[in-house]
Amino acid sequence: MTRASHRTPRRRRIRVAAPVAALAAGVLLLSGCAAGSDATSPSGAAGEPVEGGEITYARLSQEISSLDPQAETLTTANAYTLDKIFDTLYAIDTDGQLQPSLATGYTTSDDGLVWTFTLEDGVTFSDGSAFDSADVVYSIQRHLDTPGALPLAAPITDVTAVDASTVQITLSEPYTPLLWELSIFSSSILPDDLAGESADTFFDAPIGTGPFTVGEWNKSTGDFTLVKNDAYRVEGLPYLDTVHLTTVDDDNQLVQQVESGQAQIVDDVPIASVEQLEGNSAVGVQSVGSWNSDIVFFNTTSELFSDRSVRRAVAQAVDRTALTEATTFGTATPATTFIASTINYSDQDADVLQYDVDAAQAELASSSHPDGGAVTLLVDGGSQSRDQQAQIIQSSLAEIGLDVSIESVDNATFWTRFPAGDYDFALTTTIADTGDPDNVSSWQVDGNGPTQSFHTFYDNDEVNQLVVDGRTTPDGDDRAAIYAQIQEIVAQDSPSLPLAYISEIKATSSKLHGLELIPNGTVRLENVWIEQ
Repeated sequence: MTRASHRTPRRRRIRVAAPVAALAAGVLLLSGCAAGSDATSPSGAAGEPVEGGEITYARLSQEISSLDPQAETLTTANAYTLDKIFDTLYAIDTDGQLQPSLATGYTTSDDGLVWTFTLEDGVTFSDGSAFDSADVVYSIQRHLDTPGALPLAAPITDVTAVDASTVQITLSEPYTPLLWELSIFSSSILPDDLAGESADTFFDAPIGTGPFTVGEWNKSTGDFTLVKNDAYRVEGLPYLDTVHLTTVDDDNQLVQQVESGQAQIVDDVPIASVEQLEGNSAVGVQSVGSWNSDIVFFNTTSELFSDRSVRRAVAQAVDRTALTEATTFGTATPATTFIASTINYSDQDADVLQYDVDAAQAELASSSHPDGGAVTLLVDGGSQSRDQQAQIIQSSLAEIGLDVSIESVDNATFWTRFPAGDYDFALTTTIADTGDPDNVSSWQVDGNGPTQSFHTFYDNDEVNQLVVDGRTTPDGDDRAAIYAQIQEIVAQDSPSLPLAYISEIKATSSKLHGLELIPNGTVRLENVWIEQ
């Protein structure tokens, strides 16, 4: 299904009817970057919303290449545009929790194998055609038949329309993360049979039930415009008439765009510029605790890092607190386990390896490489803070006898070499698509999973089984205990070194209001309005 990261953008790269709220560990919102600003209330005096107007939204990523939720290639630009055009059965809110969207609620059978969803009445697609259960059945079945870059991992054996407003999904075994899987953009609800069109024709100008539709899409120039869906199911929304999506080449252009008023929203605000933007009365800065982490991954098949003791030595030689303070300008928190603190069942009390140079030297001395050696740190480059992280790691490991060369490469090169295992250890940012821990554990530490423990090739039989147990155990104390155990084992084995838990930071015009930040990196635009 979803994965702990691996979209390939530059920076790496949702109402509850049933017991979703009972998830054991609530999502924590990190403090905002600007005083008084948060995920739902941008800076500036907010009055009554004003209908109409247009804005420009500048992003630091590649241009939109496909609007097919099941496309073979996944990019951030595509993902974060799809959720403006299509709805899902459930959606993720600003607190990182699940809320009904096209579904109004659901029930499950006693054995957890049959999930029955009730759909909202009176919903239409942007062309005015009616939405019903046939659209849901088609969309889920298409996702199963055409997995795309982000396949459904749920063991679904049948999807049935009980009646026009009821859908049943049958599983071969219990699967607790199902609702989360159905909440992300790859599970977008499309019209039945793509409204009778071929996929190529339909996705050039798709119809959906989301707040916006496609206006202009010039694939030669990259110009892309979202326009208001007049048939949107929430009366009076969206407020905006038009959203122009543009891309820029670097951090400086992002800052210039929002400070000059050329763009009213900018993504991926460079953390080194946060203080500057906060000091500009024409700009508002918003922050939300995200599901993202900066992490070092070890190739456990490489000469040095195949030795558990060498990995443990590295984990104890790096002062993550000092590194985070020095490189993130107070916008992130030091990491402990591989499951970010904002994700359900993250165990921040886990017994992780602490910074201790003496212990690191002793650990290396007990390894098969007591004299250390030379290794290369592959860095997903383009970020000043990431380059600083790499330099701190290099300096820290020199203290225990490891000679680290830094190889900073462009994003495309990194995401060619890293999955191929062409590295010693690697530094990047992971992105979780959901707040369920299976989303992270199945991709990062499951040796039988879709990425062989996120290209580290870490393979621990006990962890592999616990990952399976975690996704089949109902939410509650038993599930919490499973993920606590996973985090303890992984922390001691150290197939990766989590460095920092990252905040999502956006900058806006102070005249813009109602922007909602979601912890997986996307934003909600339907409540956005601009002072005229």
